[in-house]
Amino acid sequence: MMKIKFSAVLAVLIVAVSCTPTKVIVPLKEGQWQIGVTQGRPQINEGYLPVLGAYAAKGVSATKTNYGGIQFSSLLLGAVQLEAGQVATLIPQQGFKPGISYSYGAQSFLSTRDYAFRFYPEAGLNAYLKEGPHILNVSANTWVDPTWFLADFGRGQVFAPSFSAGYRLRYKWFEAQLEYKILNPTREIQIPQADVPNTSGRGGKGFFYGIAINF
Repeated sequence: MMKIKFSAVLAVLIVAVSCTPTKVIVPLKEGQWQIGVTQGRPQINEGYLPVLGAYAAKGVSATKTNYGGIQFSSLLLGAVQLEAGQVATLIPQQGFKPGISYSYGAQSFLSTRDYAFRFYPEAGLNAYLKEGPHILNVSANTWVDPTWFLADFGRGQVFAPSFSAGYRLRYKWFEAQLEYKILNPTREIQIPQADVPNTSGRGGKGFFYGIAINF
């Protein structure tokens, strides 16, 4: 019974947390820190699932930034969720030619009920335009599920993609983030309580927000 419950929690979290704002689009300056909080309410069918998290990031070079974070909403669902990864410049921006950055990392979940553990590698690609303090971006990201075959109801799949477009204002010590994200465009997720349809069936999607300080 505990296994079924934790599988249901993971299905909900994949829908909700993949929809949180992308942490870093343009790598920070070398030695610079950024600490932020993110919030959103992805729409699932006719309802909404509040998500709240926090993260810290540090520029480890002129082109690479490491980050780590925690999702507080997951704790309410009985799971400790931690994430870590790196964002790096692939192609620098040149005038109005967009820059390209990529990210890679992982998400981990630990059940507070029965201590079941799951680990999800993830990778993403961002195209961005930065002009002064303004940053526009479009992004694609996917989780990889090494244990897809353990999913209930035979609905497990290896990839859980998401796509987004956003704007952020990075001005001196302050950054504000706004992003619209769609999740689950390729598959339907079924959990004991409900079906989560694909995007064309009004799956998980919505606006998400973040604020951060830089120092």
